[in-house]
Amino acid sequence: MALLVYYNQIRNDPNEVEYQFGETRDNLHRTLVIDKTSEAALPGQPEDAIFRTTVGRIVHRARREKEWPRNGMIAS
Repeated sequence: MALLVYYNQIRNDPNEVEYQFGETRDNLHRTLVIDKTSEAALPGQPEDAIFRTTVGRIVHRARREKEWPRNGMIAS
């Protein structure tokens, strides 16, 4: 199964970072919020494989680059 997801940071405060994401750059129709301390998505958001993959890749990139990415693309 192919996966293509674009994401864009819309909020970055001391405790949380929030992103819009979707299958095209022009249709970032979903959002996710990551707790910076636990590096986990906040509960109450609809979760599926795309959501979990997006969170995981954003967290992995943040660890590697030592800052939360402003935007990006996931392709696999």
